[in-house]
Amino acid sequence: MITVLSRPFSFGRASLLAAIVLASGLIFGVSTVSAVSPAADKESLWTQHCLAWERTITPNTACVYGDRTSRVVVALVGDSHASHLFPAIERIARARHWKLVVLVKISCGFADMRIRNLHLGREYTECATWNRNVVKRLAVLKPALTLVAMSRRALHPVRSVDSTNTAKGLAVGRMIMKVPGQVAVIVDAPFRGANASYIPKTTALSYSLGAIERIAVAYSRDWLINLTAATCPRWPCPVVVNRITKFRDTEHFTATFSRTVLGVPGGALDVALDAHLP
Repeated sequence: MITVLSRPFSFGRASLLAAIVLASGLIFGVSTVSAVSPAADKESLWTQHCLAWERTITPNTACVYGDRTSRVVVALVGDSHASHLFPAIERIARARHWKLVVLVKISCGFADMRIRNLHLGREYTECATWNRNVVKRLAVLKPALTLVAMSRRALHPVRSVDSTNTAKGLAVGRMIMKVPGQVAVIVDAPFRGANASYIPKTTALSYSLGAIERIAVAYSRDWLINLTAATCPRWPCPVVVNRITKFRDTEHFTATFSRTVLGVPGGALDVALDAHLP
């Protein structure tokens, strides 16, 4: 399911998008199986220095994919939950001849609030600086579309008053209001937890799946893309489909699942992005 809210855009196209996605249901036709173990099945950003580590504050300008000569620029922004969607988005960008600029950082949600980094054991000042630099980069790039995704579990506010989903959603909304052009916020992945074969619905949707993103786009009047039905077409949700394991850990997609299932031509993500940028 994809939910659409109304930053100025073609309402005829938005209505068509809703109809197509509601009818499309699920993504199929997968035959490619990764030769690596699910735990090691990570997106290439990890080895290409394009998923920034905690102390990095400036995006790597070399992280450009898809058709690098294209005038249609799409940006991918967020934390590792944006990164695990990269194989899917890159596949679509290549097929549609878009230039894809990647601006992602470990545990750094795209939110206008002070947060902590549990690994560093302190306020994550590098994330705040990073996000300011991302906004500056986007102002120069002027992308036709910016895709934002982040973990709902990795936003750890410094102030207790910011611990609610409402406060977090508004913080994301304030941040994406600083981005030029169209923005689409992608709902976080279902939570696998410790389940090896099937994920109960209560587990997958735990931690208020989608709440932060819905509040954010309601505030900013941007677009919401929800791939939950594509990831979990039935309950309990199978961890393996067509011999492809969906998750490499408790909450990140494998690169194989991202690329070959979520990135498949004509699938829910492809349809959503096509409606934004034919």
